[in-house]
Amino acid sequence: MKLIKKLLLISLLTLWISTANWYVFGIKSADNTITNIVEIQNKYNFDFKIVWFIFDPRSEDILRTIDNLNNFLWTWKIYHITLSPNSYSAKQVAEWIFDNEYRQFFQTIKNNDLKVIFRTMHEMNWGRYPRWSNPEEFKQARIHVRELSREMWLDQNNILFDFSVNHRDMPTNETPSQNAKLITCNKYKTDCYKFEDYYPWDHYVDIMWVTFYNRWKATYSRQRYSPNRILNDSSRDTLNRLKSFNKPIFIDEVWTTAVRYDWTYSFIKSKLAYESDYDKKNEWLYQLNTFMLQNPEIIWMTYFNTDFTNWMTKRTPWEADRAIINLENEKIYFWIYDLYANETKQHFKELENLFSIPKKNTKIYFTKKQKEDFAKEMVDKFWKQESLKRIEIILNYSDHETIQDLFWGIAEIINSKY
Repeated sequence: MKLIKKLLLISLLTLWISTANWYVFGIKSADNTITNIVEIQNKYNFDFKIVWFIFDPRSEDILRTIDNLNNFLWTWKIYHITLSPNSYSAKQVAEWIFDNEYRQFFQTIKNNDLKVIFRTMHEMNWGRYPRWSNPEEFKQARIHVRELSREMWLDQNNILFDFSVNHRDMPTNETPSQNAKLITCNKYKTDCYKFEDYYPWDHYVDIMWVTFYNRWKATYSRQRYSPNRILNDSSRDTLNRLKSFNKPIFIDEVWTTAVRYDWTYSFIKSKLAYESDYDKKNEWLYQLNTFMLQNPEIIWMTYFNTDFTNWMTKRTPWEADRAIINLENEKIYFWIYDLYANETKQHFKELENLFSIPKKNTKIYFTKKQKEDFAKEMVDKFWKQESLKRIEIILNYSDHETIQDLFWGIAEIINSKY
């Protein structure tokens, strides 16, 4: 049965890859609220099919936000949601320390019948988080979290699990932290962990994701590269390595700074560039759009629409604003319309099909002989009336087609034979 599901998924994705000249564009809520997305859609006449929320570290608002998604953003959207286990290590996650929070999250998805692409413990090949830099512990943690979702009766109809990697492998030999000294790997280097080392086998990954960014000058000088240079750099070969897994590929988070100039860094110069130079960010967004259309294997992109600098009025540990559209100062970079325009309803429908496998291929059928054996086993153990009472409880609490068919059949046999 698992093989049939996998073959169906692979055949669908092969069709996409051979014909696609499009991608689906999604956006992160600027302040992690539903209100922000609703206001952007209403003010600028967008209808984002993909909406992204990050609860990392976990916010107390997460369950309330998820409960309200259907009320304000409608049921036909796909939600990209990040929930990572605060400051816990992968070993602690595998040992159940964050189970209550994961279970609450999964139950809320189930209660609201949402379609969620789930990101947890992302960028495992980057040594700045306390939960990275041990591939075996990471794999056990990821397997454990997916199994938790199945225990909560979630399946591919509601939740898909991503494997979200940084575009560069940068582990550490130190205790992982924001101040840890990172090791810059390349595809020839054998003595450092790469994202492939963390991969928890095909059964536990539905989608390959990659994150990448374009930095220039905001808090200090950084290099500025095109999307093609970032993902196809010959020393890393990131995109080809992602393709080798034969999974759908999405860009998990991407952003570019508005600030670019060739002089020595200064905060005043960066602020002036942010206020006056729209062309630099639009130029890079144009490159991003071209890159997506030239690489049809990548079928979805979510833009990290956040400004941590408060319009460059304060210095932050991050680079200049990431926002592509900002409600607070009504600043919008016009290439958002081109990024948005490559999607049609049919494209989104094809993406949505990832969440469903035809029922005729997944339903389990029980023969009359099997039902008779079940009936005899129940009566031998519980007697007739107690067996029928237990079956009634099961039928009242389950709407699963296979369960309903099985136990109605068992009840009929018990009533007729015992």
